[in-house]
Amino acid sequence: MNWKRLQPNKKGDPLEWDYQPPKINGGKQTIDDMSLISGMYGDYEVTKTGNLVGIIEVSGINLDLLNDREQEDVFEDYGAFLMQTLGEGVDDSLQFLEPTIPVNMTAYLNGLKKRYLALQKEQPAQQFKIQLLASYIDHFTQVQESKNMTTKQHLLIVKVPIKDKSMTSLKLAVTHLEEKLDQVKRDLENALTDFDLTAKALTSQEVQAILKNLINFKG
Repeated sequence: MNWKRLQPNKKGDPLEWDYQPPKINGGKQTIDDMSLISGMYGDYEVTKTGNLVGIIEVSGINLDLLNDREQEDVFEDYGAFLMQTLGEGVDDSLQFLEPTIPVNMTAYLNGLKKRYLALQKEQPAQQFKIQLLASYIDHFTQVQESKNMTTKQHLLIVKVPIKDKSMTSLKLAVTHLEEKLDQVKRDLENALTDFDLTAKALTSQEVQAILKNLINFKG
């Protein structure tokens, strides 16, 4: 994103955020018109309303594998995290998002391809195994490309305000956001440490992939 420093206002101060979302006009606006995202700065989104946004991806917990008591523990620990992060006296907000996304089978396919190449080189006589692996590779490649196999992604949206339209304010917001992301990740992992939950901040490429999936993951 090309972030330009705007001219100060009449009082000599940098311009503050004054964006107002447009009214829906019969679907005639472009995606850029309707989107609150102004652009990317590093791994973070800059919104037209003056916020810097980062995204944390959280691993899921399969409740079906837990007994009743363990499930209660999950909800109690998660409730404790919410109270600590967003409880009384905390002037903050988080957004939780669970989009449906295509299953990423790249790592699995790469493993099959390595086994296929190793068999061809070391055991060329094992034609049945080689052809079987080739059929697996072809099948799962088609599954991935068709994007018919989907899963739920667990996302935690974290934001901090950008004071005004200046590079100084933007860089300061980056520092604050990184500190906040680290704190939220620690709090969440500590609250659910008994269930091997992990959280990671997403990179710019991963964030853009999410935005594309939200519009149309088959496009």
